[in-house]
Formats: sequence, C-alpha cells, structure tokens
Amino acid sequence: MAGQVAVGAPLAHSVEIEQASASKGWIKSPSWDKRWIIFPALLAPLPPLVYYTSLYLLGRYSGMDAVTRVGAAEDIVSLFVMVLVGGPHVWVTFTRTWLHPEFRRREKIWYIASFGVVPFVATMALSSELTRKLLLTGFFFIASLHIIHQLSYVIRFYQDRDAARPSLRSRLIDIGAVLFPLYPLSTFRMVMVNENSMAFAWASQWFGLEQARALKFNIGRAHPMLPDFILSDWFWMVNLAALLTALTLWTVKSVREHKAGILHKPKFMLICCAIGVGLFCPLWPNLDSSFQGFNLWHSLQYIALTWYITRFQISKGRKQHRFVSWLAADDRGGAKYYGVAFVIVVALIGLILAIAMILSQVQGVGMFGGSGEVGTMNYRPGAILQAYYLFGFGLLLTHYFHDAFLFNLHTFSKSAVNTRE
Repeated sequence: MAGQVAVGAPLAHSVEIEQASASKGWIKSPSWDKRWIIFPALLAPLPPLVYYTSLYLLGRYSGMDAVTRVGAAEDIVSLFVMVLVGGPHVWVTFTRTWLHPEFRRREKIWYIASFGVVPFVATMALSSELTRKLLLTGFFFIASLHIIHQLSYVIRFYQDRDAARPSLRSRLIDIGAVLFPLYPLSTFRMVMVNENSMAFAWASQWFGLEQARALKFNIGRAHPMLPDFILSDWFWMVNLAALLTALTLWTVKSVREHKAGILHKPKFMLICCAIGVGLFCPLWPNLDSSFQGFNLWHSLQYIALTWYITRFQISKGRKQHRFVSWLAADDRGGAKYYGVAFVIVVALIGLILAIAMILSQVQGVGMFGGSGEVGTMNYRPGAILQAYYLFGFGLLLTHYFHDAFLFNLHTFSKSAVNTRE
C-alpha cells in the first residue's frame, strides 16, 4: 500500500497536467500525441527500405540463391520490427492482463483461456503444411482487423476529447475512414490469384504476365488459402466502392466541421495518416515488408497508449501489480517502461534462436531456408521460422486474444479513457 501511495503521489500531479492538455483535444499533450500516436505513421516506408537494402546486400555478398535471399531479407525485416517495437508491444499487453490483479479476478474465463493459445498455435503451425496454411490464413485477416481495431480505439480517445460531442453518425464515419483504405488494393491482389479474373487480366496488360504473377497476394513464404468468393472480381470492387463512399462521407463531414470551426485537428491528423498508410502498404511488391510498416506504427502507438493508460489507472488508485507500478512510475516519457520490455523481448528472441539452432541440427534444415518446395504440402520452414511458430507466434496471437477483450470493452460502449480491465 505504501508503495502504491509513493507511486500515486507524483503521478497525480502529472496526470492533472495531462488532463488539462487532454481537455484541449489531445490524449496527453500536443507534443506527446504527435511523437507517439500520429506521426510515427511516417516511419511506414522504413521496413520496405530495410527489405530492399538487405536484398541487395545479400545478393552482393552472400552465396544464397534467389528464393533463399528473399526469405532471409523478409526475416531480417521481421526481426528488425520485432526487436524494436513489435515484441515490446506484445509484452506490454500482459501488464494489463496476466499481471493485472483485477483482470485475473474478474475475467477468470478469459484469463485461463488465454493460456491455451500458445500450444494451439504451435500445434497448428508445426503439424503439417495444411494446418499451417489454415492458421496463417486466419492470421492475415485477424492481424489486419486488429490494426484497424486499434485505430478505431484511438479515434474513440479523440472523440471523447472532442468538445463538440460528435454524434453516433459522425463517430461511425470517422471509423469508416480508417477501416477501408487497406483493403481495395489488397483484395485486388487476392483476386489476382484467380488467373481467369478481370484483376489478373488487367495486371497482365499493365505489367506483363510474369510480373502479374509475382504481384499476386502472398506474404512471405506463406500462401494463404483463399475461399472462392474472395477470388471473384466483385470482391475487390465492393471494397473499392466502400472506400470511395467512406472517404467521400468523411471528406464532406470534415469540410463542414472546418467551416463551422469545430474540426478536431488531432483526430483529423490521425485519420489522414491512417488513410495514407492504409493506401501505401499494399502498393509494394513485397507485402511481407510493407505490412511491417503498418505494424511499426501500430506497435509504437500501442506501447505509448498502454503506458499512458497504466499511469492513469494508478493515479485513480486502481490496484496494480507492484512490478507494473514500478514500471509506470517513470514520468519522464516511459523510457524505463520501454527499456524493460525491450530487454525481455531480446531474451525471448535469444531463446527462439537457441531453439532454432537445435531444430536445425536435428532436422537438417537451414536457419533461414527450409526443405521442400515453398507452397507444397511437403514444405518445411527454416529453423528460425519453426522456432518462432513454436513460441513467439503464439504469444503474438495471445496478444490479439487479449486485445479483442480490451478494445471491444471501450471502443464503442464506453469512454476510452475510463479504462477498466
């Protein structure tokens, strides 16, 4: 109890300052929001840049064949994002769930069920190529929805800060503007998997047959199992129509709000960035690295928001794990909060690499390159990817599992800031 008071006292003053800034429309303050919530969107081109630089250097200085070189470059990008922000953003989820005494007490079923995600994912990923494809197909769609869900949650923060008290219609238009930009071009490339489609015919005319086949929807060495209804041209056309409708409604609404002097500028900037990144990511030939650009922004947002929410809860006297209270006591910007998460993730990656070295020796597969032809049922991933499936991938999906609860609880039905796990 004494420890909680010691933590809560300095936090109370800082939160009062933060709430004063929040009353002007920002989550915490203009500089903090721009640095951690809005403008990290400008980092989205960084992962594709790392990918193409790695691809060039591997081609120049390694003896890898073309297929292995592409896989290695994709793994380098994944590790780059995972180490810096992807892993830490997964870890901080557990400070609000597994390490949160109120969550453990009130949400017992959700709490216990989450421990089954890691073994389930490992079994699906390593049993066969068929089960791995089923798992990864589901993951592609869940991951995109998860990113959009978080953006909707952040928009709810800004809607709560909006002195104009936006109507339900206004709120839904804001969410629609961030929901649809990612999908028209992504679904167009999915439909291209069907070579009898109009999408594939157009791409072949524009880029040539060989390049059109290279642009089919594919993330890394994973080939998702796409149902027939996704492979018809109507699917991308519906997504394009939804995007045009959503952007038209949002643009008209924003112009009217600007003329009336009630445009909420932080929220407007966030939505502009979300539209830009959503349209940007599916443009790149290598979707594995380009979607990591969205993940980079998403992860930075998540770490900052979780730090802010934890500090807010402590300031209100909410009970926290002593370790979490110690982490959140850093009022200088969260350096300790991020630093501890970074160290934990590096340790976990070290464990994954150690497992990979054992698998490589036992199975006779390369650390990066697998055995068998990619996309066929006898394909076995490289040792690093197998080790990641065995442990790291399950933690990522556990993070999705927890956030399905945390985001749904507050995005639509309650105020985002009155966070209650």
